[in-house]
Amino acid sequence: MTPQGSGDNKPDGHSNAAEGHRRALGAFAERLAAGWLERAGYRIVGRNVRAGPGEIDIVALKDGQTVLVEVRARREGDLGSALWSITPAKRRHLLAAAEQFLADHSDLPQEARIDLVAVTLDRSGKVMDVQIVENAIEG
Repeated sequence: MTPQGSGDNKPDGHSNAAEGHRRALGAFAERLAAGWLERAGYRIVGRNVRAGPGEIDIVALKDGQTVLVEVRARREGDLGSALWSITPAKRRHLLAAAEQFLADHSDLPQEARIDLVAVTLDRSGKVMDVQIVENAIEG
């Protein structure tokens, strides 16, 4: 990883430092979400699981269902909330990843849903809000 402030840019126009910051934010939000989910009665069985061309942030079991969890983090003041950050393309990718994951894991309950954990941080990085939205993405 390039040190922050080096200014190196990737072909997509994003700096390596910005990408590293986004990854760190995502990893923090996923750890936070896993803790919230466990306290809400979810049993975490996987994290950052590859499924076809996609990745599922958290796989859990709850109420006899396999729950595939997408974690979204936003800083206060960013365009839109984490709850509204799922684009139609992201929705399609999540549904395809869920289908592939379930096909590959017949040992888990095949009744499944996709939940969303939305994490909102203030500008300093302090957690402002965490919301668990059950069945957030239906297919």
